[in-house]
Amino acid sequence: MAKDIKKMLEKKLQENTQRHASAEQSVNFDQGRELVSVLVGKIEPNPYQPRRIFPQDELDKLAQSIAEVGLLEPILLRKTGDGYQIAAGERRWRAHKQIERRHIDAVVMVISDSDMAVFALAENIDREDLSDYEIGIALKQVEKAFPTKKKLAESLGLNRQDMYRYYAYDDLPAFIIEDLNKNPRLLSRSAANDIKRLLNENKDHPAVSDYLAEAWDLLLSSDLDQTKIAAYVARKLKGHETRDSHIQDAHNLIRDGKKVGNIARTEKHITVKLNASVLNAEQEQKLKDFLEDLVQSGE
Repeated sequence: MAKDIKKMLEKKLQENTQRHASAEQSVNFDQGRELVSVLVGKIEPNPYQPRRIFPQDELDKLAQSIAEVGLLEPILLRKTGDGYQIAAGERRWRAHKQIERRHIDAVVMVISDSDMAVFALAENIDREDLSDYEIGIALKQVEKAFPTKKKLAESLGLNRQDMYRYYAYDDLPAFIIEDLNKNPRLLSRSAANDIKRLLNENKDHPAVSDYLAEAWDLLLSSDLDQTKIAAYVARKLKGHETRDSHIQDAHNLIRDGKKVGNIARTEKHITVKLNASVLNAEQEQKLKDFLEDLVQSGE
């Protein structure tokens, strides 16, 4: 899929380059033709940049290379008010900032929002380490430049069903998205789509969030493969229904926006579950003392 997108983008970028090269250029910048030196501080990243992480070791190597031999390829910019936005070359710009270079060589062109989005996606698709999650973010950003998803798919030459798999991330819980923003490679689009389907099929089940959080913790600890998350939760749900189908009420316990446990009531029991890492030894003892006092006071 990524290779198909890459081929499509390469074709579109070639068409864009030819169009810009043949267009009449402003004498102010000789856009698309003249190499200019731009203040690094006047430049902003591409607003459609899909990449969440720029590995520091890569930036260090690039910065060292630029410091020793200079910039081999100028970055591509568009003018915005008193400054500029990057169409392509954010790593080179970041490397210049790292070594405190005040100016950077650039080519300035007139570029539409849709082309800015395509440039950002194309530049990153060209790198094999771009994750499905980041491609999904990029497709959402590209979508803003098109009236509908259908038009987006037609413009990019994509099968809509294939494209929609990248949109599965939109329906995942916040705690998963938070971790994906830190490590985008945790979850492929296929695994995300499986989880989305599972959540849709079990949206009224009181334990689905608990079991998904449990499965996600196992993934983070390398005890569960991402492709098996949906199946793991489905098995847990099936066992839950067999074990106890009479949950009357459930309340999630949240800390810093993340679920850390829950309190559930059935006809016979009230169950409190907490992640072991939530409480230290002193807090755990206080909880035990509190429950002991609460039970004794009911006599």
